[in-house]
Order: sequence, then C-alpha cells, then structure tokens
Amino acid sequence: MSDASPPPLALATSKRKFHKLLDNLTANKSTTSLATTLYASNASSTSLTAPHAPEPAPKRSRLSDASSMDVDLGRGRTVSGERIRAIQEKLFAARKEGAGVRLVGANKSTAKATATPERKVPNFQPYSQEQFLARVKTFADVKKWTTKPDVIGEVEWAKRGWSCAAWNTVACKGGCEARVVVKLRPRRKDAEGREIEMSEDMEEELSEDLVDKYRDMILEGHDEGCLWRKGGCKDDIYHIPIPNRALSTAALLHRYHTFKPIIPSLPRLENITYPSPPISTILPLIPSTLFNPPNSSTTTSPPPSTPAEICAFTFALFGWSGILETNISLATCGHCFQRIGLWLYDEKRLEEMAAKLDVEVKNLGLNLLEAHREHCPWKNGDTQKNPRDGILEGLAGWQTLEFMLLGRQRGKVEEKRGVVGAGGEVLDKGKDKDNGESGKAGADGETESVGVRMSMESFGGKSLGAKSQSGESITEKWKKLKSKLKRSASRKSLKSLGGEKEGKEKEAVRAHKRGKSTVN
Repeated sequence: MSDASPPPLALATSKRKFHKLLDNLTANKSTTSLATTLYASNASSTSLTAPHAPEPAPKRSRLSDASSMDVDLGRGRTVSGERIRAIQEKLFAARKEGAGVRLVGANKSTAKATATPERKVPNFQPYSQEQFLARVKTFADVKKWTTKPDVIGEVEWAKRGWSCAAWNTVACKGGCEARVVVKLRPRRKDAEGREIEMSEDMEEELSEDLVDKYRDMILEGHDEGCLWRKGGCKDDIYHIPIPNRALSTAALLHRYHTFKPIIPSLPRLENITYPSPPISTILPLIPSTLFNPPNSSTTTSPPPSTPAEICAFTFALFGWSGILETNISLATCGHCFQRIGLWLYDEKRLEEMAAKLDVEVKNLGLNLLEAHREHCPWKNGDTQKNPRDGILEGLAGWQTLEFMLLGRQRGKVEEKRGVVGAGGEVLDKGKDKDNGESGKAGADGETESVGVRMSMESFGGKSLGAKSQSGESITEKWKKLKSKLKRSASRKSLKSLGGEKEGKEKEAVRAHKRGKSTVN
C-alpha cells in the first residue's frame, strides 16, 4: 500500500489564487499571463524553444501596469491604481541629502524618536572662555541685571558657573539648577506708596554685611555635589590674547571689516574721543601687511583713507565691532557685550542736544574707551591680566594692542597725555606721575607713546632709553646686571666660592691647633 497521497485541496486552491493575483497584476491586452504561460508549458511536451513557439512580447513594468488599473485581491476586495501609484512613489522616491531612513507611514513623533540625539555640552568647563563669555552675556541686559559692587559683579558670578535667569536672579543652568535672588536694595515706590516691580531704590545705601553675604553665596549657593562649588574659572579667564600678534591683528582686521556695511551711520571723526595718541599718528606707523597679510584667507583691503574708514578703524582699535540689527546700526563689544546706538551720535542730533543743554558739541561726543563696561578687559587692566613678568603688566586691552601694533615704531609716537579727539587735539589734559610732564625723553630725544610709558612704570617710571644721573641708560644697567648674575650663577663661580670657603675653614682649624684664635 502506497503512502503517497494527493496534495490537500486547500493548498491547490491557494496556489490558484496566487497565480490569479499575478495574472491580475500583469494582465493586459497584448501579453499573456505568467500563470497561463507556465501552465501551458507544463501541459505541453513541446520545448519552449520549439520553432512553432510564439515569440514572447516585450516585457513591461509590473508596477506601471498595476498603477493604471484596479487590482482584485479576491473576496470582493480591490486596490485602486491611485493607491498603488502612491505606494510606488513612497517606495522609490529619492532620498534627500543628509536625511536618514524614513519608515513608510511614520509620523513626526516617530521620526524624532529615531533621530540621533545631539551630544549635550558639559556644563562644568571652567577652562572654556567661550562658555564664560556666554554666561557674562546673560548679565548684559540692563532690564534683568542692575549694577553691583565688583566683589559680587557679573564677572564673579560667571566665574562660578552662574547665569542671569531673571530680574537680579542667577541660576546654575545645566548644573545643579540652584537659583539665588540678589536683592541689595528695597524696591522703589510710586506716588501712591505701592512698590514697583523690577526696581531698586538707588538712594538707599548698601549694607556691607549684605554684600559679604552674597559674596559667600557665589560659592555656597550651589548644591553640595555641584562641581562649580568645588572649583571655578581662573582669574585670567577674561584675558584677551593680544600678545599673540597673528591672532590680535586678524581680530582687529575682522572688526574693522564689520563696520564696512554701516559706514554711513558712523559718527564724524570730530564727534568721537579716546585716549591719546591720536589715530592720525598711529596709522602711518602700522605695517602695511596688517591690511594685506601674505598667504592669508582673511579678506584684504587697502588701509583706511577716507574719514569714515579712519573712524571705523578707530572703533576697531578699541575693541568695537559693527552690526546691523533690524535696520539699526550698532557698535558692540564681544567681551563686555555693551551696545552703542550710533544714531545717538548723528551730527544733527548732537547739534540739537548741544543747543538745548547749552554745551559744545564735542562735549557730547562718544568716548570709545569709557563706553565699555568697567569690568571689560579692553578698559580694565586688572581683568585683562597680562603676564606679570613682562613689560605689558597692568596694561588694559587697548594699550596692549597699540603696543603690539606699533612694534619698533612705538618710540617715535609724539603725543600728550590725556583724552584727545580724532583730529589730535587734547580735550582733557591730565598730569603724569612725574609732576605733569607731557612726555619723557628717549635716547634719541623724542617722546614716547602713552602705552609705552605706562608699560615702563615697572622699571621705576623710566623708559628703557632714558638716561640716569650718572649718564648710563637703564638698558645698559640691565645688561650689566644680567651678565653679573650669569657669572655668579656659573659652575666655575660656584666651585671657586666653595673652594674659598673650604680653604678658610682648614686655615681656621690649623690656627686653632697652633693655639691661635682666628676670627673671620
């Protein structure tokens, strides 16, 4: 008895349905169905390559055929050609550049869930000046932060990871999320005696105990486990790397170019003031390679020649950059984030204000140095933190930049101490430490610039070329002192000193044995 049995009826029925579905997908008037061809080839004993076999029709895309007709899925179910065409477009649509694989039918929430998450920047980076400046910038809005004593100013808070979050409120964003409200004075009151929100009564005196309390809160305001409680930024985090000549000159040129789009909005040269020496003296001494650096990708341009270009370069020399914000021309500082509306120093407006106040126009001009905030390293030598072991010690940013720019030509600048206008006139003549001298004579009889003289104060207030009463210059004395120190520190000198000392000790011992007392 044979175990072989015919296939079940259900399996044969399923096969017929499958072939029928294929016929419906590919059927048309000019072609024969795949199922019919297979069945015919199986039923016939004639080879497919027989001479009487009909030549097959050219193949056509199944998808193109299916998209032009409705497909019967059996049991009364059909799929329209438009639906098939839509699925075809989704499956074979070209991917967008940079886009990931997108699932058919996935919604926006699914796409966001499958997207690669961005790497979170660590909050505790006390060495990062970029993050420090970003925290300082949050304090720049006068509507959120009022002036505080230096010991609890924005710089000290930013060094310990704090940012300004609300009105006189600091927060450790991204860290322990602690918040401290800095309230030094009571609120102001209106005519009816009600307190005004977001205000301070500036007539009230500050309590020193309260200032000390907030000074402790800069550290203790963080949670116990917060890293900012254990360490903060270094004191020189605000330092501008001006002594690096390549970086400082490239940054100066970039700031100068930012004023090009807003040159018509710049004030006149006569309406700006700044510390001496005047720009008319500095420009001829600056190397031409500053504006056209060799083998550099930085935008090059000829040196400033027109009054507007000279004004733009003067702004850049004191750390300012130009921006156009909603059709408003502004000068901004990238370190203290001060903003100056240039329309305030328009010639017509200054003349109107001078007439109302009965003052001269030059007294209402813009002081490029005083416009910076007090803690700005362009203005403040303490926050600039130049190296203590160099001649740049104690110099602010603008002084350091002028010192670096002039190079060997810095001793040839002729000026007078004080605040001068762009035309070179002295507007506020001050007194030097040497009883009001306007300049100190150098070795060649010429006067030195303010930046050079101030940098030489660490040498006893005298320049390197100045001569002492004995007729010997400071430079010569310094060379002699260095050579003397080198000789005294040499191995031979130390050996001779040691041998001399040892010889004296032996002589004393021999004298003692002979019964003599020798006292050295």
